[in-house]
Amino acid sequence: MKQSRDQYYFETMARCAEFGRKAAVCLQESLGGFDTATLSARMEAMHAIEHDADMLKHDMMERLGKEFMTPIELEDLVALSQELDNVVDCIDDVMQRIFIHNVTAMRDDVGELTALLVRCVEALCSAVGELSNFRKSDTIRPAIVEVNSLESEADGLYLKAMRRLYTTESDPVTVLSWTHLYEGLENCFDACEHASDVIESVIMKNS
Repeated sequence: MKQSRDQYYFETMARCAEFGRKAAVCLQESLGGFDTATLSARMEAMHAIEHDADMLKHDMMERLGKEFMTPIELEDLVALSQELDNVVDCIDDVMQRIFIHNVTAMRDDVGELTALLVRCVEALCSAVGELSNFRKSDTIRPAIVEVNSLESEADGLYLKAMRRLYTTESDPVTVLSWTHLYEGLENCFDACEHASDVIESVIMKNS
């Protein structure tokens, strides 16, 4: 059966969100069992996810450029696709920062942050998956609220982690490196929230 135009865009958005989930899981697994010997391979795996996400976005952008009508406003489709792509980019950026700063061991609070990130991206996936049915869905708004709640929880963890870093670590290079890493993780949560904000805007415009 031929895929309808609307179905294509909603399913493609869901696939874009799924790349974010894969990237978050990849990051959690990479940092949870952190080993400098496997860092290059982990980075390649993450880059493959980021590359595939980019290709999917480019394909959709090319098709959007030829469309006369879209299921939701063109600017909203573009904005959401960019924000979902940014989720993957931010997660990939964390891996790159680990490499750049030559991190050799994880700090204790990283596991809690990456576990929270996986939950946040999964909630975002749920919201995106319900976009085609947003007028009748009973789960899309709770998913958006969950993304925002998890982002707020991450803010708290970020503040505690930074406070702990600056009060217990004396080596300036270590402080600088981990400041950048924690900021990178914080960016991941912000990217999820920005994507959920676009979804909420779509709902408000079309309700």
